[in-house]
Amino acid sequence: MQTRIAFYITAHGFGHAVRSLAVIQELREIQPGLEMIIVSDIPDILIQQNSTKAIFLRRRRLDVGLVQLDSLRFDLAATKRQLLELYRNREALVSEEANFLRSHKVSAVFCDIPFLPFVAASRVGLPAIGMGNFTWDWIYREEAFADPDWQLIVSWIRESYRHCGLFLQLPMHGDCSVIPRIMDVPMVARHARHTPHQVRTFLGVEPGQKITLISFTDLTLEPAAQDRLETIRDSLFLYRRPLQFSIANGRCVEDEALSYADLVGAADEVITKPGYGIVADCLVHGTPMIYSDRGPFPEVPILVEAMAAHLPVVFLPSEELYAGNWEPAIRQLREQPRSQPQIRGDGARVCAERILAHLG
Repeated sequence: MQTRIAFYITAHGFGHAVRSLAVIQELREIQPGLEMIIVSDIPDILIQQNSTKAIFLRRRRLDVGLVQLDSLRFDLAATKRQLLELYRNREALVSEEANFLRSHKVSAVFCDIPFLPFVAASRVGLPAIGMGNFTWDWIYREEAFADPDWQLIVSWIRESYRHCGLFLQLPMHGDCSVIPRIMDVPMVARHARHTPHQVRTFLGVEPGQKITLISFTDLTLEPAAQDRLETIRDSLFLYRRPLQFSIANGRCVEDEALSYADLVGAADEVITKPGYGIVADCLVHGTPMIYSDRGPFPEVPILVEAMAAHLPVVFLPSEELYAGNWEPAIRQLREQPRSQPQIRGDGARVCAERILAHLG
């Protein structure tokens, strides 16, 4: 019987999708005949940029994550409302997924890291594997101390996660102990296909010019802020869609010949918010980081600790980020010596091997 895995991927941020797609790529290399379905609401562009072969996408969202006001701020009240709606519809949602798994003859479920699909997999009798560096009950737990609605939500999420048969726990993780069986794996990260020199040559970067990669899912800068970036004349600011800027020393890089990891590896610094995907990419390439705050998100201190332990880093307050006052942070970062961290970055391969071993 043909093995078919359904990959349920949260649409919260891009990092979950990027690392899950890296695992899918490794699975294809190890077992080319394996069939895979993605169940998510992630943007099509992410799949196009991080997959060498088309993957069937069933557009469905089965978790909330955190409702974002923009790339840095989130709305807890809206998050709770959406989670309560999900809770009220939980039986219908689980039944729908169970029917989907049966009708499409799915052999196993993989989650990064929605919780409801674990319940559906259990109902159908399928093996269910999770991967991540946190679980959503851990993210929401602080809200549950004084709010009965959040207590209900967290309790329900924990109950759902207990149906996970194996959790592949990534480095830089929070408390994932709600899941019964945990296996530690190395960091999942993207790897550059081209050297920094090749990237600079391809882009026509002038000798002596520095590359600053702007890495956000969303960042809107007023004209005055963009004017300030233009005064940093020795920096070429690179970015990718959906970001849009109008700066003389900026460039949107959409050429398929260059992967995002190529840009990270070639950059003199990355300016971003702390998220697993970009932190992992910077760690494996040794790329210095300027990071801004993103609210009281429990993952952030863990990521910042790892960044500071292995990379040159500078903190840029969000008000300075939005004002375009980046030059002092850039100058401060460039004064720090750059080195290559000795960190394993083959987690995608290891996860693929663990998944296949678990499925027998």
